[in-house]
Amino acid sequence: MDTSYQMKLKLDKIDNLVKKGYSVRTKETNFIPILISPEGKFVNIFLKSKNGDDSLPRFSWIAFFFTPVMATQIKDWKYFKIFGFVIFIFSFFESIFKIDLTILTAIVIPMLYGYGYPFQKWLFLKSNKEEIGTFASILLGLFLSFVVAIPGFIVSEFFKGLFLYAPLTLLN
Repeated sequence: MDTSYQMKLKLDKIDNLVKKGYSVRTKETNFIPILISPEGKFVNIFLKSKNGDDSLPRFSWIAFFFTPVMATQIKDWKYFKIFGFVIFIFSFFESIFKIDLTILTAIVIPMLYGYGYPFQKWLFLKSNKEEIGTFASILLGLFLSFVVAIPGFIVSEFFKGLFLYAPLTLLN
């Protein structure tokens, strides 16, 4: 699969960092990979564009706007697990406290993914796996987003029914 010029620049920056002794690590529990300096310290990729004299890859706008598609394309199934879990938990808070947390799932998760995507893409390319095509990624990404959101929808509907019908049963 072709990589855009902008993404190629970001991947080259990661290659340069690794040549200088940095390491990119990932765990099953991490939403995005972490960058470790040659001294063994965590590098904050969100608030800095440089670490000392070393340039960081920065934010990926395509991963921000098309998060499920980009995650599907590089087979980052962990994104869908996290996304579904967040929607599920937020559904409880929204139902109990009658607040809308949609903006958090619509902005914050893609923003975090936009910063981490260059590292995810770099790790994926180093694994020598084949990407999923663009059209298939669009369809599968949207489908998986819907599927992982179903438990959250069920929680919301359960609480709506509970608060809607419970007072009526007390009147009878």
